Amino acid sequence: MTDLIINYIALDLICIAALAILAHYARSNVLFTDTMSKYFTLAALIAVVVIMAELAAVVAENLSSLNRVSILIINALGFALSPFIAVVLSQAIHSGKSRLRSWLTVAVWINAFFALTSPWTGLIFTVSDGLYRRGPLFAVFTAAYLCAFAVLAIASVMAMKHYQLHQKSTFILLLLFTLSGTAVQVIWPQVHSSWLTVSLSLVLYYAYFCMLTETQDSVTGLLNRHVYDRHTKDLRRDVSGTVITFDLDNFKDINDQFGHQWGDYCLGIIGKLIRDCFCEMGSCYRTGGDEFCVICRTSEEEVAEETLSVFHQKIDDFRNSANIQGKLPMVSTGYAVFSPLNGGYDLAMIAADTQMYAYKNIRKNKDQTN
Repeated sequence: MTDLIINYIALDLICIAALAILAHYARSNVLFTDTMSKYFTLAALIAVVVIMAELAAVVAENLSSLNRVSILIINALGFALSPFIAVVLSQAIHSGKSRLRSWLTVAVWINAFFALTSPWTGLIFTVSDGLYRRGPLFAVFTAAYLCAFAVLAIASVMAMKHYQLHQKSTFILLLLFTLSGTAVQVIWPQVHSSWLTVSLSLVLYYAYFCMLTETQDSVTGLLNRHVYDRHTKDLRRDVSGTVITFDLDNFKDINDQFGHQWGDYCLGIIGKLIRDCFCEMGSCYRTGGDEFCVICRTSEEEVAEETLSVFHQKIDDFRNSANIQGKLPMVSTGYAVFSPLNGGYDLAMIAADTQMYAYKNIRKNKDQTN
């Protein structure tokens, strides 16, 4: 056995060890949802199985320690499972529905069928004299691999929207790193780069999503106060935009009357409505117990007023729905445009809060009059 083969084997064993550790931590990660933990763990375990299959194939080809049937099974397993790693990882980073993702996943299942039947048909690969060779339909495997990465790319776009990531560079770099590293071995089979790349990619995705989950408020799904404080440091420079503040009216009474579980449900509804109405305009935060904030990239007051009107209409619709029946608190809002010319973000925040509390007092006085 050559030194090069020994190095390949050692590298595969290191990857297996790293992925086993990743699977262990993903399974018990308290930051992740159950779905994220399950699919990160599954992606790591599938990668372990495929690397072990490749490892066995390398040993078999060089030591002739396995018979032809064993080599066929090993290769069938590797070719069938490989594209599923990206598909499973896509479910870990975002499990939302997408018709295109579903159709692209079909190609992965088709490849699995051809790969598992290749020991008899030789369509994806063949084994003769103990050596592996590509079959006439090897392009099916390549297409499935590309479709799997397309599924991962779609999930990445959906995740960016979910986590309110307006800077896309990190996801693009992760995808390019994974795709380019694995493509090398598809083009040049003698270069064993795929599983080192896959292992590193899974670790990088895991670390990145550990960071992203810490930016989220667990009740509303909006960005939390820590992220707000970090982001507003940059806004105190030469930046323009609009700040919108939200405060729930008499929220303590809601908690006292209906319980904190219902209160959290109300916060979740308000958070979802804020995200639905304002996410495309900027970043949405929960800044306190019943306080929210949106920092918009636009400085057009008309846009802010129109969107606030839509938001309040949605609140009214929810309050009048059969399952809510007035148990959702009203929301007071205020906004102000900021720029380096009018004092910047800090003064705009004070102005938005002042407008919000004036709005709240007007409604309170109106209710007392009625």
